[in-house]
Amino acid sequence: MRTLVVLSIGSLFFAVSSCCGCGGNDETHDHDSSHVDTGHNEIIYVDTTKFIDTGGYVNDTLAMANDIEAKYGVQWDFCDCVVKNDSIEKALMATEDEKQIDLILVRMDEVDQRCKTMLNQPNTTPEQRDRHARKVRKCLKEAGVK
Repeated sequence: MRTLVVLSIGSLFFAVSSCCGCGGNDETHDHDSSHVDTGHNEIIYVDTTKFIDTGGYVNDTLAMANDIEAKYGVQWDFCDCVVKNDSIEKALMATEDEKQIDLILVRMDEVDQRCKTMLNQPNTTPEQRDRHARKVRKCLKEAGVK
């Protein structure tokens, strides 16, 4: 039973990581700050006044990435996160040993800490989801995984 729960958690994590924001858009903006729900019951507040470009517009992507990096440390690039999450999912599916599962879950938490920016990419429209799916397939193909 525990194995089934752990596999469900692993699959859910990978699905959320791969489909970041498939539901609604929880991001709200006001004139000098924004917050984003990362999907992990935590909200990151961003002071966007530091990221105003020459046209007077806030570069939300840069502001969010900077604040995530300040809170969680250096973030891995998208393809590294996709490949590592795929590897974790396969490892969870392949083992029934509870000690191994515990080690895999610890590793999953480490990967999650380095892949926060992946969870904040726009993915609300069918076009964005399709573009995201193509990007994931490309990463896995280039890594020789699929």
